[in-house]
Amino acid sequence: MMAKIKHPLHSISASGTIGGAISFRATARGAVAANTPQPYAQKSSAQLANQQRMSEARAAFKTLSTADRGHWQTLASKYRRSAWACFFAEYQYQFTQTPNMPLIPEANL
Repeated sequence: MMAKIKHPLHSISASGTIGGAISFRATARGAVAANTPQPYAQKSSAQLANQQRMSEARAAFKTLSTADRGHWQTLASKYRRSAWACFFAEYQYQFTQTPNMPLIPEANL
């Protein structure tokens, strides 16, 4: 298998993999070489439930009104995050709380 590396290996910004065994990536503290993580099947009931919850959250985000989307965008710029990240954080928070918690878009970030 050929190496797929961007930038020279001895540079600060080396990134890519060699033979699917070693990965190079740039971090805030410099370049890092590590074993490439091996994928595994995500089939446990908890993993499948989380995948379903993420799919439902994405569908809910796509159906937001223009005003609600603007609310999340305003909140996101305050925290320097994406509107989706703010929405999903609140969605996850509300999903794991009791049913009497406030409904979206009342953000508790």
